[in-house]
Amino acid sequence: MKLLTLVVPSYNVESFLRRCVERMVSAGPELDVLIVDDGSVDGTPALADALAAEYPDIVRVIHQENGGHGEGLNQGIRCAQGLYLKSVDADDRIDPDSLRAMLDLLRDHATPDTWADLVINDYVYDHPDRENVFQVRYNHVFHADRRDTWETCRRFPIWKQFMIHSMCYRVALLREHAYTLPKHTFYEDNLYIYQPLPWVKTVLYLPRPLYGYTVAQENQSVSEKNLLRRMDQNTNMVTQMICTWTWAQMQPLAPHLRSYMISFLSGQILNVTVLHEHANSPESREMNRVMWEKIRSFDPELYRRLRHHPSAAVITLPGPRFRRLVYRICRAAQKKIGF
Repeated sequence: MKLLTLVVPSYNVESFLRRCVERMVSAGPELDVLIVDDGSVDGTPALADALAAEYPDIVRVIHQENGGHGEGLNQGIRCAQGLYLKSVDADDRIDPDSLRAMLDLLRDHATPDTWADLVINDYVYDHPDRENVFQVRYNHVFHADRRDTWETCRRFPIWKQFMIHSMCYRVALLREHAYTLPKHTFYEDNLYIYQPLPWVKTVLYLPRPLYGYTVAQENQSVSEKNLLRRMDQNTNMVTQMICTWTWAQMQPLAPHLRSYMISFLSGQILNVTVLHEHANSPESREMNRVMWEKIRSFDPELYRRLRHHPSAAVITLPGPRFRRLVYRICRAAQKKIGF
């Protein structure tokens, strides 16, 4: 039985792919590694085929026309053989020991009476010069020794959020709701993090740093130059994410989950507002205005709650004061994790 599908959306990643895959396959045949070649024009397609030939019981390859990272994840949802699905970028890394611990956890919860809809793991930030420069843990939210619900987990601190690196959804849950992501856009991972959460009833937690997320690379989508260059895509994804669940639809949810969803939305608004203020142009200010107007048109009550969230005290500061505050925060983050 395949317990976990690691889908690797791959576009021109020839220099990273072998290292990424070989760190995973040692976990054994309960693992399903699905490389999705996204129309690469370098040696990625041939390398992916070679890896599948070297590890035929674990590695599979899908070649597709370029559809972007979101379509790579869609292929993972459609074609996963594992009980759970995790996305892995080829320039990041999976820790082999933590992966074996993850498979042990999933094996112990592989029946309808014991499985969870979502599995959370810790992760670390890697720098190109060294691994594990900063670790993100969820032990103050979830219990490592039992399956949690949103009622039994602890309340999320306002500053703690999920990242795609920390999440494994149960594949059948995503298929049951026919979940798909948009093609040909960046920053769709926020949709993947947020939109399925109301379907999740149970959560397992692996208190180990499974994922190493490499930062401070000039060509990655979250580099400063690319965030500014693709500010419209980022804004559109944040807006689309917010305009998924109304406040009325959130009302029946467990209080901890509802509170987390509002905090997550507010955090994403803060992130994109940082970009708008950093660009400091008529176009960026108009982008911010339109974003808020779409949120208000979608759901006035959700708009009101986001406007009155504690993060609003930051984003409503006058432009120069907001930019000075953001600059200090960014400098502190760079000093801490080099990002």
